[in-house]
Amino acid sequence: MGPVLLLLLISTICYLFWMQRKQDERARLLAKQLCQQQQLQLLDCGRNGHSFRKINGRLRFITQYQVDFSADGESRYPAELLLNGMRLAAFNLPTHRI
Repeated sequence: MGPVLLLLLISTICYLFWMQRKQDERARLLAKQLCQQQQLQLLDCGRNGHSFRKINGRLRFITQYQVDFSADGESRYPAELLLNGMRLAAFNLPTHRI
């Protein structure tokens, strides 16, 4: 029974790692698309953590990403991208100089 549980544990860890990488790729793609829509230059996109948040009145497990962008080519601003699984939950842009 021990080797079967160990194999199951290792498989679960590998699956979770693979899904997290897939979600990171999705976040980067969404950040690029959202910055293009707003005519911003995407500088960086990185995972900032996980949390539970209320979205549309329901408690969700959210992955937070920090997206750095530039509007004028000189300044750097941080934005927040929230994903619920593979779906975009929110994209919060701060005020920035155009």
